[in-house]
Amino acid sequence: MNFWKKVDTELTYLGKTRKELANSIGFDVTNISFGIKRNSIPAADTALKVSRFLGVSLDYLLDMSDESSKESVNPQISEIENKLRRFSQNDLNAILTVINALNEKY
Repeated sequence: MNFWKKVDTELTYLGKTRKELANSIGFDVTNISFGIKRNSIPAADTALKVSRFLGVSLDYLLDMSDESSKESVNPQISEIENKLRRFSQNDLNAILTVINALNEKY
């Protein structure tokens, strides 16, 4: 998935719009559409602002990781990890309880 498609996915998850993102980071909303059409990545400073707005790592948006971890990490696990970063400690404890219960089941 390219940078801007991941951005769209995260915006949907957050209930935010492209316009809200653009206004927040000082970016023209039409550039997002152009980026999607061209399958391009924005300048580094813009990409960093986008990742901060979305609350996800820049590595996640750019599909960047070293080769050894690419082979061993399921993309779904990376996506889950990025989403978990938004949760409070209490929510993380509850999720861990569920995971532990599922591990005992299997």
